[in-house]
Amino acid sequence: MRTPTGDRIRAALPVVLALLITAYGGVLRLNVITSRYGPIQRPAWARVLAERVAPLARHMEPGIYAWAPDATPYVGGDPITYLQFAREMRSFYQGHVREPVFLVITRACLWLLDNQDVGISFASAAMSTAGIFATYLLGAAAFSPAVGVIAALGLAIDYDAINWSADGWRDDTFTTVFILASWAFIKLLNQPRLSNAVLAGTLSAAACLTRITSVSWIAPALLITVIRRHDAGRRPLVMGALAAAIAAVLVAPYLINCARETGDPLIAINAHTRYYRAGEGLPYSTPQSAVDYIRGKLSRRPLYQADTALTGIFVWPFQNKWSGFNLWLPHLSDILKWCAVAGLLVFLASPNGRLLVVLLLSSLVPYAFTWNVGGGGEWRFTMHAYPIYLIAAIYAPYQVWCTAWSLRLEHARRAIRSRRGWTAVAAVLVIAALAPVAYARLPYFVHREGLAYGEEVTIAAGARDAVFYTQQWSPPHTDGAVTARVALGERAAIELPLPVQRPYRLTLRMDPVTAEAPRAITVLLNGRLLRRIGLDWNPDRVGTYSVDVDAYLVRPGSAVLQLVADRAIPARAAGPRYDWIAPDTPVSLRVWYVRIHPQ
Repeated sequence: MRTPTGDRIRAALPVVLALLITAYGGVLRLNVITSRYGPIQRPAWARVLAERVAPLARHMEPGIYAWAPDATPYVGGDPITYLQFAREMRSFYQGHVREPVFLVITRACLWLLDNQDVGISFASAAMSTAGIFATYLLGAAAFSPAVGVIAALGLAIDYDAINWSADGWRDDTFTTVFILASWAFIKLLNQPRLSNAVLAGTLSAAACLTRITSVSWIAPALLITVIRRHDAGRRPLVMGALAAAIAAVLVAPYLINCARETGDPLIAINAHTRYYRAGEGLPYSTPQSAVDYIRGKLSRRPLYQADTALTGIFVWPFQNKWSGFNLWLPHLSDILKWCAVAGLLVFLASPNGRLLVVLLLSSLVPYAFTWNVGGGGEWRFTMHAYPIYLIAAIYAPYQVWCTAWSLRLEHARRAIRSRRGWTAVAAVLVIAALAPVAYARLPYFVHREGLAYGEEVTIAAGARDAVFYTQQWSPPHTDGAVTARVALGERAAIELPLPVQRPYRLTLRMDPVTAEAPRAITVLLNGRLLRRIGLDWNPDRVGTYSVDVDAYLVRPGSAVLQLVADRAIPARAAGPRYDWIAPDTPVSLRVWYVRIHPQ
């Protein structure tokens, strides 16, 4: 029998658990600070934390977790400049190349730590810890307290999240304000009232004043909250407009001061194009806006940039997460990863889930074109997406459990008769089936575009290479620093996207499977002889061979490069390097890549 007291306990329990998990995650992060940047002798409260609390983490984490001392703290990246800027800060809304929120947090922590540099570690770690509870709030508001609690636990113990937390980057702060703002948007979506509008507007402003690029996800989130509730009259529109107005009013002074003091209201975005242009080998001595920078990239290589953007939004941020969970339980990372894929698809079936998908994807847009330039692919740049991935990973099995628990025959009949439900399921299945196929085919057209522009391209074995390595190849296999495919038999083929009838030079990086077999290969293009190559053997270096292709041999379009070995041997005779291939399978060549040089 339910009682008011029991109801209050059940309501409070998830919050208590989330707070305990947050404290737990805070101890793990404190241990990184003291191990990497300690000892901390002053003030007294910090010394107590360092000497009494931080050592507890050694009994609360896997033994493999280890944090070596940093001999040159904060040097070689943004944290050293954050320290300088925080100490020099004149006012919150100063016109500056760095947005003010993290500078203010750093300045406060420096004051608390007697102006020691380690204050910036406390700033980033404190915000990383706050992000744990923010993850609980978002998961609980969007789906259920249970989802929020378990997702928060995932963020609390993740190796990479802990590792980055103490180094003084602003990404932990951005993650926390992004998740809190997402929580506010969920609340505004479901209850378009004044308090939620004020909360969403204020947290949106905090996000913009942490990273001004936050407008990329705030605008679509506001739009969704406005159009969602058709039964609520004009109220969602009014509350959405109020949230937008609050955010604009709170952010405007910073933009105005940037315009007055630097001549560019968006200096916090535009100043960084120099770094990315330098990373791409482009001229960078003169200023260039981020819009012009992206426009130039798109005009030079539109397909290449589209492929870069798709990878930067859908693949890389997801792929480079999850690595730390296997340190807790074997295979846990893979399990969570696949649950997250399922969860993101299931998100599409609910209004809250769809809003989270929009927030996730639109928040990754600012990194979509630069993730592969310089250090743009670092884990920290897409740290903010991780809590949503974790919520998705927990939501998928949670939804299966809830459905199995509550499903009744009448519910099943309603679901079967629901045309809208079947339409949603069909749409999700079509997206899930077609999107990977399209993504796998895109590299072919990207390389074709590059060759049309006269650039050399490399068709390397590895991820997304199946569109090229089409006939008689093993799966990609990494051996040391080289990822290669093995020709299964004497004859194998590679599709080359030659767009223009012109001469080309092909550079083949390949080896025979043994020093004795094969001794030579015949290279053909569309069945016509190019060259017969005698193969060398060097156990320390992959062989390099060049083949010239005359223009008259080229037919614009797809060309088939055939490699025909004079002999193949069973994999068992090729040595331990090939023991991952079935022993009786004939093998001949190990190919790393083909590089195509337009002449």
